[in-house]
Amino acid sequence: MEQFDTDIGDWKNFLSFIDECTDEYVYIYDLSNDYAIYSKRVTETFALDTEEFANAGMRLKDVIHPDDYEAVFNNISDLQNGIIKKHDMEYRWKSRNNGYVWISCRGILVRKNGNNYMIGRVSEIGKKNRYDNVTGLYTESVFEEDYNSGIKERVYTGYVMLIGIDNFREINEKYGIQVGDEVLSVLSEVLVKMAASESLLIYRMKGDEYALLALDVSGNIIQNAKQLYKNIRVRIDKAIDERGYDVFFNVSAGACSFDSQVDSFKDLSKKMRFALHSAKLNGKNRFEFYDEEEYKTYLKKLQIQDELRKCVNDNYKGFELFYQPIVDAASGRIIGAESLLRWNSEKYGFMSPVQFIPLLEESSLIIPLGRWIIDTAAEFCSKCVEVIPDFVMHINLSFVQIAKSDVMKDVLENISKHTAANKHYVLEITESIQMDSNIAVRRVLDDFLKNDFSLAIDDFGTGYSNFEYMKDKMFGILKVDRSFVTDIHINDNNSILVGFIIKMAHEMGVKICAEGVETKEELDKIKILGADYIQGYYYSRPVERQTFWNMISG
Repeated sequence: MEQFDTDIGDWKNFLSFIDECTDEYVYIYDLSNDYAIYSKRVTETFALDTEEFANAGMRLKDVIHPDDYEAVFNNISDLQNGIIKKHDMEYRWKSRNNGYVWISCRGILVRKNGNNYMIGRVSEIGKKNRYDNVTGLYTESVFEEDYNSGIKERVYTGYVMLIGIDNFREINEKYGIQVGDEVLSVLSEVLVKMAASESLLIYRMKGDEYALLALDVSGNIIQNAKQLYKNIRVRIDKAIDERGYDVFFNVSAGACSFDSQVDSFKDLSKKMRFALHSAKLNGKNRFEFYDEEEYKTYLKKLQIQDELRKCVNDNYKGFELFYQPIVDAASGRIIGAESLLRWNSEKYGFMSPVQFIPLLEESSLIIPLGRWIIDTAAEFCSKCVEVIPDFVMHINLSFVQIAKSDVMKDVLENISKHTAANKHYVLEITESIQMDSNIAVRRVLDDFLKNDFSLAIDDFGTGYSNFEYMKDKMFGILKVDRSFVTDIHINDNNSILVGFIIKMAHEMGVKICAEGVETKEELDKIKILGADYIQGYYYSRPVERQTFWNMISG
């Protein structure tokens, strides 16, 4: 026994050294005395309280999956009896979150001083990608296999629901991976229990996603799926409360029906993923059922984005700036213009900015295109200043440009290429941007002012109407949205509202530009109310560069 203790001590020192040199878990199992020692890190991953323990056979029985235990120890017995030369198996161990992880365990038999020792290593695997290492659930590859073999061989109708955690990446970043694993544990536990009670098949998909498959559903499939989602949400909240977690999370779900004799697995995957995408796009923490027309619209959007990308990469092919005059209300003369992006693609022809600009912003293509816009508008502004010394060029900036790029650098670099000074530019920011909640945005706007640029709020009245910025004189111009200007001469409510805005703005030293003025009656009313500048079809639609040049130079 004294010799035995010495041997164990030696092995403990050796394992401690090896533990620093590998990501695998090294072990020595004294089969003769039923005593085991593992690398210290084994307790971080698996359901073991200590790396060293007696009664190893019984302790490992609590860790090894019940379906695997007998085969494992039969193999070890064969090793001791000389039937096999090494232990080499793949089986499941219980993880710290009570799921099961597939491992590869290898070992050889060493006989010393009359004792049998099995020495080897344990490493985590994904059993031919069939089982998820974290939850022990079948993976997407098994889902596909089950559908293509077992399900399609019979006539099945039903639905599949894809469930994903909202903002899972943010949870990992804010609280750490361990908390993220706990969140996954809660969700998987809820879904496994739900699958068992509802006779559903469950699969672990990519990342934080799970699929629930319902076969031979009676009644209204959509209503069944909706109710399942509601039940899952209730159980998640209950599980969080029971565990006393401080971290709350929401899930979204997308579902689609299927006919096993008609729909391929590829069809099924496409539909459920789009449905989940729709749920997250429409606000998260919600359920969406697949809609074929919405999917077609989505595909069309992707196709347009691809074409936009090609045009941007092809030296901005098909893009052009149009210019709409901005007129001084008192004198009626043109004192500036708003530069407006237009797109004429070979594939889609002319497309409304309302359609393509959101796609540019969504894909961040507005950032490189924004540099081209600034450069192009600045070059023309320098020319216009030659004939109108106080001319100002209005350039629209997207929130994406401000939040996701060095827009200050882009503006300064592209404007400095040309002769017109910074005071000849007004940078327009759409009012729907919640500037008060974004310190970075506020900092950028302050920098613009420090560099002698003027700022304008575009579409004023349609967003958050933050008058605080007027008080701080951050914005020198408010552009009243056309929805308040249309028929203002006969719409008393609009007249009162616009009159109030103009009076308040003037008291704060802010100028007013009325957008969308189309008739003489609207013009007369706006002038009576005291607007400083006029923009709209009454004077001119947005026109191409040469036409605008002819307007101011002729």
